[in-house]
Amino acid sequence: MSLDELYTSPQIAKRLGVTRQRVDQLVENGQLPQPLGKSGNTRLWRAADIELALAGDDPADGRLATPNWQKFPVPTAPLRLDVDEVITIPGAWIAEPPRVHVRIWRGLVAGTRRTVVLYGALAESHGIIVNFAETVARSIAAQYLSVGEARSAWWFGFWPRGFPRKELSIDYVSFAFPRASGSGGLLDTLLRRGSRDAWTGEFEQPVWQKIERTDFARVLGSEPDLDYPPGTYTVTVVTALAAGERPAIVDFDPRQLRTQLHHLTSLHNYRKALLAGMSDHTGLPALPLLAADGHAASARTAEALGIAVRVLVPDALGAVEDYRCLSTTRDAGSTLVERQFHQLSQVEDDLLTRYANLSDAQLSAGAVYRALTTVRTLAAALSDQTATEGEHADPVLLEALSAAEPELVSVRHLLDPSLIDDPGPSPHAVSAPGEAESAYLATISWWGPAAGDAHRRAALLGHLWEKDREDLRTGYDPYGRMVLHNPATGALAFERPRGLPTTPYPDTAEILATPGNMTAFVLLPDGRCDILPTDPRYTYDDITWGYGGTGPDVFAQALAFAVLPHPDPERPLTLYDRPEHTRTAMQEITEHGSQHDSFRISVATLREAANYANLRDAQPAESGGGAEASAR
Repeated sequence: MSLDELYTSPQIAKRLGVTRQRVDQLVENGQLPQPLGKSGNTRLWRAADIELALAGDDPADGRLATPNWQKFPVPTAPLRLDVDEVITIPGAWIAEPPRVHVRIWRGLVAGTRRTVVLYGALAESHGIIVNFAETVARSIAAQYLSVGEARSAWWFGFWPRGFPRKELSIDYVSFAFPRASGSGGLLDTLLRRGSRDAWTGEFEQPVWQKIERTDFARVLGSEPDLDYPPGTYTVTVVTALAAGERPAIVDFDPRQLRTQLHHLTSLHNYRKALLAGMSDHTGLPALPLLAADGHAASARTAEALGIAVRVLVPDALGAVEDYRCLSTTRDAGSTLVERQFHQLSQVEDDLLTRYANLSDAQLSAGAVYRALTTVRTLAAALSDQTATEGEHADPVLLEALSAAEPELVSVRHLLDPSLIDDPGPSPHAVSAPGEAESAYLATISWWGPAAGDAHRRAALLGHLWEKDREDLRTGYDPYGRMVLHNPATGALAFERPRGLPTTPYPDTAEILATPGNMTAFVLLPDGRCDILPTDPRYTYDDITWGYGGTGPDVFAQALAFAVLPHPDPERPLTLYDRPEHTRTAMQEITEHGSQHDSFRISVATLREAANYANLRDAQPAESGGGAEASAR
């Protein structure tokens, strides 16, 4: 920071055309920001703070004022683009550190240095700019900005057109900064250290304000490159453009058509070999495994693979048609990016046409369910082959089966919407077991893994940190679910169920959960401990409580699914199928209490709360007290 970027009260008075006493009044009544600090007896303000206060509102808690986009000073010449790079964001709690596109412009505007930061939501890391805005800004500042610049810069977040919404959007992001206190404070420190110190402070409490593209162009004095065609705002593209390649040429396949065609071809080749009675074939290493149980089993497997291809074909055909339309329509961003679409080979076109033209007569609910069962069985066998480096391992076929499984579930639901499928366990790990996890561990039989369970162990192992993988013991809970536990570090991994409990929980059972571990357990009176299943018809299965949000809602769904009775257990009700008063009761139970304390409630109390809600709604005049659900 240099003295040229600071205002004294006489300079502010001259800027406003008022007396110094009037400046003092404006500061006292909040119309102008408090001074940054003192140099000797002279009070000093950031010039940017004053200019923004004149254009918009007063900054609070160190936050720059939101500009009045119709009145702020406009550059007489375009600001200079100094930074145009993709950077990695360390410190974000994501398995792979995300990256964002950073552009920084600088220049003088109305005698004040203006710094504008635009960080973009790349397709590979789209959630990062909102979920970790403070981390993103801190990483950018540490790499490119001085201390004063980091605080006075105008920050903007950019979402490209078509991702995740149809139109591009730009948000002005205002951060709060801790204020220096006492004489000397931050200002004197900065002046002594010079202007090139890296940012080491904190960005706090981001607030977003959507702005028009024209306003952003006025901030810069020029129109920046923003018209990336949908699906092309990637690391590869922005790096190529920054290096001067225009347009950037990309192999464009956002719907993974090539991968889909590999899946279809793999499934078709195995089906063809099975129908021909083959038990071995070069290039089909898993064939002996698929044909091991004789002709009848081979025929059933061939039928299942055929249905698997059928359910995958519509999405592939949709991708083909989507690419055809995109390739014949001129996009506004074609000067930035030239997209090259996959062209079907004759063999690929014939394969899609053949299966698309088959009769739908074989797609009954029963046939699709048989195919789903076969696909899951084959996937488990191939997973074991992969985990043990077996001679019949075929990663391509395994990937194809894994892609077909959710499509088979979806088609089965379309044929009979009342049916639900148990998708199998969801691997989960915790690093600090609490009371609930300790109760669960006390019920585990420590032996294993059993033959054929290598893939299950590998799936659980993938959820543990490297430091927790030594000295693991393997066991099974009373319901046959696999458990990994490191007694030394406390790390625990287990298979969370996603289907109804085998028998209804008794009223004397208790539901117990440890804060932060995302899983609830059911303590049964016979000494067993079950894991509370989550409803498989919802995507998420991490439960929390103590506030209004997704986690407590997932918990409410799970309680309604696994604990409350269903008129027809073959067709369980969802939380939102139940009466409004029942939904409200379940949501109140999971949203109240402290999210930092353990959650405990008896099954009887939970059912009474739902039943009381029914009675209260039916007979409001006679309602007295009711069961109290407690969460602590």
